[in-house]
Amino acid sequence: MGKKLKKKAVYDSNGAIIGYEAPQKGITIKVCEKKEADKLIIAYHYSHKVTKNSFLSFLVYYNGKVAGAM
Repeated sequence: MGKKLKKKAVYDSNGAIIGYEAPQKGITIKVCEKKEADKLIIAYHYSHKVTKNSFLSFLVYYNGKVAGAM
């Protein structure tokens, strides 16, 4: 079994947690506005469609650059 991935919280300027990162892998996941995630999903998902009933969206960063959305 491999080593457990260590993550740490990402905070906004008010001290609220807005995501998590795994610095050793260069991956960060942060909460975002639905329209930000939808833009990427429409452009790159095979269906080019988004769900209308989602209530939480995330951007995925790899080495500091946006690499995906959830």
